This record gives sequence, C-alpha cells and structure tokens, in this order.
Amino acid sequence: MKDVNEGEEICTFLDGKLAHFKQYLSVTEKMKQAFGNKEEINNISGLISRRQGLVNKIESIDMSIGKILKEGSRKLSRVSNKYKGMIDGYLSKIRDIMTTVDLMDKEIMVMVTQERQGIKTEVLKMRNFKKAARGYRGSSGYTARFLDTKR
Repeated sequence: MKDVNEGEEICTFLDGKLAHFKQYLSVTEKMKQAFGNKEEINNISGLISRRQGLVNKIESIDMSIGKILKEGSRKLSRVSNKYKGMIDGYLSKIRDIMTTVDLMDKEIMVMVTQERQGIKTEVLKMRNFKKAARGYRGSSGYTARFLDTKR
C-alpha cells in the first residue's frame, strides 16, 4: 500500500510544482511587458526577485521528489496506472510551460541586449559632448609665471 501513497505523494508534489511554474510563467510575462513599456521598467528588480523565489520553491519540490525516487525504481514500477497517467499529465504540462518560458526568456534577452546597446550609445554620445565642452572651456584662471632660476 505504500506504493500507492508514493504515487499520490509524487502527484501532490507535481501539482505544487505545476502551480509554481504557472506563477513563474505569469511573472515572466509581466517582465516581458515591463521591458516593452518604459514606465514599468523600474518594476523589473521586484519581478526578478519573485522569479528567484519561485525557482527556490521549485528546487525544494524537486529535492522532495528526488528523495522518493532515490528509494528505488522497483517501488515506483508498482505505482498504479491512475497515478502514472496523472504523473505523465503533470510532467507534460510542466514541459509545455517550460518551453513557453524559454521562448519568452529569449525574447527578453533580445530586448535587454537592445536596451544595453542603446545605453552604450548614449554614454558614448555623452563622452563626446563632454570632450567638446572641455574644448570650449575658458582659461584655467591663473596666469603663467616664468621664474628665472639662473640668477
């Protein structure tokens, strides 16, 4: 009977993992929107910390599942077909969400790279303006003095 409980326990963990991945997807969508909207770009750090918190929760669930799997595949082979089907369903949904998140992350990385290039260009323009302004600056404010040291 413990095998059935293990199947149920794995399904419970996978249900929690799926819920966290749905939240992760939602936060990633908000990040993508924030990069698209200049007014919301200040919210990025909060979204990144929320995503990291979700990653930590997912990793703790993975460790719990790993403990169950460590006990042996022979016990898991006796899990009922009902739970095997549920486990496959959860894993399929998680895989789909991970694929979607991966595509969004790639789009976000493109946006970040473009933003970085824009900032880099602006910094170079500011340096050039600063050099030009130095050229128009007046004298240093003191007169040069030449001392005759031979006497």
